[in-house]
Amino acid sequence: MNLIRQKYNYHVSLDTVEEFEQIILLDSTISEKSEIIRKASKIMFLLWKLFSKYNFLSGEGNNSITKPKLKTEKKKLFAVLMGADFSKCFPYFLFSTNKNLYLFDAWPKEQDGIIKFLNAFKVNNVFFTSSQVVKIIQSKTPNTNCVWVPEGINPEMYKYYDYRDKTIDVLALGRRYDTYHKQIVDCLKNNDKIYLYEKKRGSIIFPTREGFVQGMAKSKISICVPSSITHPDRSGNIETMTVRYLQSMVSKCLILGRAPKEMITLFGYNPVIEIDSEDPEGQIISIINNYSNYFGLIEKNYQTVLEKHTWNKRWAEIKLLIKEN
Repeated sequence: MNLIRQKYNYHVSLDTVEEFEQIILLDSTISEKSEIIRKASKIMFLLWKLFSKYNFLSGEGNNSITKPKLKTEKKKLFAVLMGADFSKCFPYFLFSTNKNLYLFDAWPKEQDGIIKFLNAFKVNNVFFTSSQVVKIIQSKTPNTNCVWVPEGINPEMYKYYDYRDKTIDVLALGRRYDTYHKQIVDCLKNNDKIYLYEKKRGSIIFPTREGFVQGMAKSKISICVPSSITHPDRSGNIETMTVRYLQSMVSKCLILGRAPKEMITLFGYNPVIEIDSEDPEGQIISIINNYSNYFGLIEKNYQTVLEKHTWNKRWAEIKLLIKEN
């Protein structure tokens, strides 16, 4: 199998793609196909979108591409995508007879484009990080096998400190839950608690990978809520477990927020301390002041991730399903 790769600039949101790809490349049966020049891939993708919009490449009555006879490759292709930017797949998906994708962030506004791409290129298997998305897409892509494979993590890429050495009381990394933030920010400040959060919309708290890993490891509490709560205009009702939950767990942070239903299913218990909407200030101060009461849950979460939710586990599952199909 060939893994299609592209060069990334560090960003906390894209870093998980690189992390998964590095695990895949440890598999001796995998070869790497470098993406062609990024600009050329983008142009090919934009041309395909233009042509497909006007059905220049679509057969009458269906969405499959009518292509000139080209030499095709039988070797399987695999690509990991963050969102529906399929430019990474070009030109390789034009020539392969066996195409497979792992897709993060298949939000509602992108689903029509995803469906069109899967049908047009007759993608064999697509692995979504959301169980809800699988149900939505599968009914509209008869030639593609849609499977839920949740996000995973490589614990070796992270670190943790002894509880006594954690110096950040509360960390709200990435998407900020503004309603909750406004409820706790003054309380934490008035109680001399260290609270790190996005000061300006879109800003990054830890601009380097090293700083990010260090910051997570130094944090006692990590606030995590689904995107369906923080950004409902983008996510709609799609509520899924993201890597931030797993990163918090392998850094031995206590997670305060809300657990997606599918996450509770995956873990077999609720690994998150649910926000007390009646008394958010009192709850968070009580947790910090009685932090040792939560060591058992933190350790349980850490061990559960190591046993069940690593990228190694996810890749083994994906590889087996691709082989069977």
